[in-house]
Amino acid sequence: RKRHANELSKSIKNIFGFVSGNIFLYQMAFRHKSVASESVNGHKLSNERLEYLGDAILSAVVADYLFKKFPYKNEGFLTEMRSKIVSRASLNKLSQKMGVDKLVNLNGDGKSVFKSANGDAFEALIGAIYLDKGFTFTRAIVINRIIEMHLDIDTLQNSDFNFKSKLLEWGQK
Repeated sequence: RKRHANELSKSIKNIFGFVSGNIFLYQMAFRHKSVASESVNGHKLSNERLEYLGDAILSAVVADYLFKKFPYKNEGFLTEMRSKIVSRASLNKLSQKMGVDKLVNLNGDGKSVFKSANGDAFEALIGAIYLDKGFTFTRAIVINRIIEMHLDIDTLQNSDFNFKSKLLEWGQK
């Protein structure tokens, strides 16, 4: 267990460039519900609560980033851009691109069964960073080490993402 914590610390340092404070948070962030162990009060310890928190933090940071990056764009544009960045598909891809997917603990051949496990763990990781280091630090990591290094905002801006709204628009014609 100690060795695992050291390996995880090294991985976090390599991917994100910082040393973790509370390694337990990061171990929890990568613990999928399929490998969750029972705790004393009957609740399984998995990354679901951290995922909830990370989702909110990530959404807020991305909203703030886009609001400042595109001062003349309307709310619809900003919402669609945020959706493109924080979508499950986008987070799954980011997780693989950054090597975060290799840190996820799943039961058996979970990778094919739990399609969103990598994106979920990515959000949980954001939650862990927030609890470990605070909002300002997490915001800097999201912007500098994730958005600026791994996302091409111009390509995202020009990609058709919201197929449902495109279909509705087409149907209304």
